[in-house]
Amino acid sequence: MPAVRNPLIGFGLTTAAALILSFVISVPVLFFPDVALLLFYLPFALFGAGVLAGRTTFLGSIGFIGGSIGGFIGVYIFQVFLVPGGWPLWPLDWEILLTLAFGAACGLGGFASGKLGLRRIERMTENAPKMRRCLKCGAKVGIAARKCWSCRSYLPPT
Repeated sequence: MPAVRNPLIGFGLTTAAALILSFVISVPVLFFPDVALLLFYLPFALFGAGVLAGRTTFLGSIGFIGGSIGGFIGVYIFQVFLVPGGWPLWPLDWEILLTLAFGAACGLGGFASGKLGLRRIERMTENAPKMRRCLKCGAKVGIAARKCWSCRSYLPPT
């Protein structure tokens, strides 16, 4: 059975994965001969990067936020280091808006795959072993437990 992690760890993993994937996926843009191909390829590729990054979290909202932040930072770092002249066909003062739009595409991918993870949690809780309570102290114990973990009293057989 997979372990349920802290949502903040999932957020950090989603952000880091989206940052790395968005930077790596943006590299082929340097070899495109046409600007229209760049504007067609990059949002779909970043959506795919967000889908892969969003698989590290169980919540869609955290997948969206982590994917958006990671996608924005990854694309912005790519633009600063490898495309210093700015995005083609866009005025220089609009480059942040285009980078935000690319980050949002990555975030939508994270949202889509993060929502799929919520179903996984529901399935895990349905299939999890049922619990029972100790008659003496009321603590939850497992079905097959012989002694209570809290008060150490013996439990009746099931």
